[in-house]
Amino acid sequence: MKKPLLSFILILAAHFGYSQLLDSLQINVGSIGTIAKEGYQPLWLVSNRWGAITDRQYDASTYVGFSNANYFGKKYISKSNPTGIEQPMFYVKYGANLINNNQFKDFTLQEGYAKAGYKHLEIRAGRFKYIPGEIDQDLSSGSLGVSSNALPIPQITIALTDYVNVPFTNGWLQVKGQLSHGWLGRDRFLNSYYHEKNLYLRAGKKKFKFFAGVQHYVEWGGKRDSIQLERSFKGFLDVFFSTANADDGSGFDPNALKYAVYHAGDQRGVFELGFDLETSGLLLHLYHQTPFDGTWGIDIRNIDNLSGISLKPKNENAVVKKVLLEFIYTKQAENYAPAENRQAYYNNGYYRTGWEYQNMIVGTPLFINRYRAQDYPYFQQRGIKPFDWSNPNIPGNSNIIYNQIAGGNIGLLLQLSNKLSGKTRLTYTNGKYGNYGPNLSQFYTLQEVYYSISNSLKISAGFALDAGDFTNNVGGLAGVHWQFKGFH
Repeated sequence: MKKPLLSFILILAAHFGYSQLLDSLQINVGSIGTIAKEGYQPLWLVSNRWGAITDRQYDASTYVGFSNANYFGKKYISKSNPTGIEQPMFYVKYGANLINNNQFKDFTLQEGYAKAGYKHLEIRAGRFKYIPGEIDQDLSSGSLGVSSNALPIPQITIALTDYVNVPFTNGWLQVKGQLSHGWLGRDRFLNSYYHEKNLYLRAGKKKFKFFAGVQHYVEWGGKRDSIQLERSFKGFLDVFFSTANADDGSGFDPNALKYAVYHAGDQRGVFELGFDLETSGLLLHLYHQTPFDGTWGIDIRNIDNLSGISLKPKNENAVVKKVLLEFIYTKQAENYAPAENRQAYYNNGYYRTGWEYQNMIVGTPLFINRYRAQDYPYFQQRGIKPFDWSNPNIPGNSNIIYNQIAGGNIGLLLQLSNKLSGKTRLTYTNGKYGNYGPNLSQFYTLQEVYYSISNSLKISAGFALDAGDFTNNVGGLAGVHWQFKGFH
């Protein structure tokens, strides 16, 4: 494992020059051990960690990775997001992170990417960590679109990495967005393509800025055995433009639909709006996401949402560095639509795996899929097990089994001393299994701390407690993390 990584570094060094490489090279090595009372982990010890931790009673996740950047061309000062700091116009970035876990049995390439950019315009290829939109990326329970829960999906992307001034608006209106084509792979009911695009506008200057945007996701072009859905460039255009009544061969007759327009693939998305406000003492960030899993979700009557407000003090000596208050509600589930056209969030009748990648939900981990449910006593008593995707007779709309919920999430970032920091999560959900029967409540908690032994060496420890109708479990983690940054 070390020899290929070293060889790759040396090849890049020969191309770009040793001094430039070593100035920006970063190497990360570490291991995280987890242990729990039950045969699986509490939620926040596994979820929102980019698929790095296995859901076993005890395990060790060891990682080795590197990242680097090379800069070229004349330097400039960004007019869109001015900092007064000169930046090179062109850059190339690349990196990889390899994880060994499942009691030393599995090696997983969590990240492996290359990026090339001009100012704020960037092309990316590979598997890389990225959360679209404006949710709080430190403390959120997870976006309703793409969160940090699952392993990154391999893709090719073109993006505006930050807000850029719209011409002739004097900086009062800015835009950012991205377009991606990816591969969801074979470990699901259909071997499918992945489509993602988002577009955000931001208005305002200085102390107050308002933003609004939309995220659009599609699983499409599925194939298995005799099934071969539309994979042509025309099929891509139908997905890109969400063409009405586009027949991709998924077994539906668009002319037979009386109450809704049909679109190719398994389509879903998020509308998001909010604002940033800067006062003399703190930074305030508010966001409000509205999900849709079909055309009926794009309606002013849709009140389902994930909403959050974060407060970040400007005082550098503050113990509490950030507070997040977040609320989620998805119980309406398009109940205003005709019964035959209502959608089940993250599920689909033909793309039967739904919004899941490598057994982990792609969006909010507060929803529960069959893979996670198999460990919980409540679902074990009801015979819930993961689907065998090789079975052609799997029913549709059945993999995500807990998706109409109400709940809240409180998060804290702490700086207890120069060397000691921490993160706190307190989360609650209430909903119904299969969307009928009694209300089921669950608490998820986490306290994690980090201690810097030196500039390059850090240790971490955590404790998590889950309690409620699904599961009662406690667990902990301990980690050691070493980081090398280039010579300066």
